[in-house]
Amino acid sequence: MKKIKNGFIVKSGNTLQKATIYIDGGKIFSVLPGDNSDFSVDEEIDAEGNVIFPGFIDPHVHFDDPGFTDREDFETGTRSAAAGGITTIIDMPCTSIPPVISGKNFDYKLGIVQPKAYVDFAFWGGVTPEQIDSGEYETTLKELKERGIVGVKFYTISGMKLYPRMPVPKMHVAFSYLKKLNLVAAVHSEDFYLVDFYSALMQNANRKDPESWFEGRVYEAEAKAIWSVMGIAEKVGNKLHIVHLSSKAGLEAVKWGKLHGIDITVETCPQYLLFTVEDLKRIGAILKTAPPVRREEDRLALWEGIENGDIDFISTDHAAGKYPEEKSSPDIWKDYAGIPGTQLVVSEILTYGYRSGKLTLENIRNLLSKNAAVRYGLFPEKGSMNIGTDADFTIVNINEEWKVDPLKLESKGKYSPLAGETLKGRVIKTIVRGEVVYDKDKGVLDRKGYGILVRSKQ
Repeated sequence: MKKIKNGFIVKSGNTLQKATIYIDGGKIFSVLPGDNSDFSVDEEIDAEGNVIFPGFIDPHVHFDDPGFTDREDFETGTRSAAAGGITTIIDMPCTSIPPVISGKNFDYKLGIVQPKAYVDFAFWGGVTPEQIDSGEYETTLKELKERGIVGVKFYTISGMKLYPRMPVPKMHVAFSYLKKLNLVAAVHSEDFYLVDFYSALMQNANRKDPESWFEGRVYEAEAKAIWSVMGIAEKVGNKLHIVHLSSKAGLEAVKWGKLHGIDITVETCPQYLLFTVEDLKRIGAILKTAPPVRREEDRLALWEGIENGDIDFISTDHAAGKYPEEKSSPDIWKDYAGIPGTQLVVSEILTYGYRSGKLTLENIRNLLSKNAAVRYGLFPEKGSMNIGTDADFTIVNINEEWKVDPLKLESKGKYSPLAGETLKGRVIKTIVRGEVVYDKDKGVLDRKGYGILVRSKQ
């Protein structure tokens, strides 16, 4: 048996309570108030007076393995997660070869990535328009459901040949079947027709500047696509999730959906909370994402949405490009759209959410852990401190200041729009099923292959 001593847990009402946590067989055995020595232990983990959160979850990452491992792989991606206090990641189905669109592809990916994993992981599944046309989707989605996927990813616009966008008629068919399977449909929502036309307009005008990316990915495209997929979900009655929300207009659409009984949740990402198009113009390709960062009014609206509970949780959309070659073209349209985020998200939200008074520690616990676990059928095994569940913990010094050095990121993508910035709040230890996988003083520990697949129970 082990115990975590000298730490504080977040209680309801945002109070901190000193606690001793006992761990047996990788599970939480007991959580007792104060300093406690009721049970004999073989190992003690000293929290050093810091805050102990239930292990944080990043529910939206692209670790590119197998297939695009020159950008990222499961070893570097999960090392980055461990160093960032993330105990569970959920990997998207579309940025690997082959994409996770069948049981066979799921098994192939699992065999490759599990031996590399430092933290626990779950998978999103996928479906293509071709599978809808052939009728194959009923078999493949059932196979993926049986293997424990948390949901199925859709794009209303896509630049991926192996994972194209899903038109409305085919999305209706897919949503209807997901309703039967009780699986979440997660949608990248930008209207294809608006973005396709205005992006081409920008490029035909020889616009290469960063702002042209913002203008081509038309602001109204996000809300329009959200209204479209909500229209389907309202008719079908399935679970709907909007990924990486970037705009005030999109948030207003989601709020309407919630008010009118649609089973919809939404996430946003640090880039949309911290940056605007003015930063994109200043920083350039390093900050290029899809969708792009928006205006100041959108940034403020997203914070308000987080504060009042309209936004359900935070993800990173971690997607590392090859650096510097994919992030240094003078033509913004040729640069890769994505940033590595999983190592910085906890410190970002503590710095700009908690330290600014926007969020409480209880809010952060729910936004970065519990809420995603509940939505995706991983709770209470993940995202809780319930007795008998996985002993996943993130220990954080909420007062320590440190400077972001992209060269020290565990990701292959050694870049960040926060390079050189000082953050306040630092991960001290990351614990997965009772084992320390990251220690601030020792770095990522030798736990390659320790991470295991977590299956959704929904």
